Amino acid sequence: MMKKFKEYRTFLFCLFLFIILMILSLYAFMQKALPQAIGCLLLSLIALLLMTARYKIILFDNEMMIYEWKVAAMLPTLIPYQNIQSIQKKSKHHIIVEHQKTSHIYVFNSDAFLEAYNDFTQEDKSNENE
Repeated sequence: MMKKFKEYRTFLFCLFLFIILMILSLYAFMQKALPQAIGCLLLSLIALLLMTARYKIILFDNEMMIYEWKVAAMLPTLIPYQNIQSIQKKSKHHIIVEHQKTSHIYVFNSDAFLEAYNDFTQEDKSNENE
């Protein structure tokens, strides 16, 4: 079983990029620059695809997959639940996870994320007791 949550920062960035590229595509079309209009339209569709299908924080039965900045890209990181020392809600969208290092998670609803995390860790503890 798993639970998915949308990564808030990348969703907003892709939404902003999608809107800007659509505006540029319309502007290029109005200026009769068809190759630029098609290019901007294709890039806006890629931004739409990234916004809807990628960058999901996933809670699995025994670990979570989050996205962290590594060098120059956001890459997925797996964190086993037993490595988590603490997890706290910073704001409506911001959660801080203490494990081997400190990770910042941004989701749309941090309360739902914490509830799902607690459900998974409670199931994990009940399975260990049996």
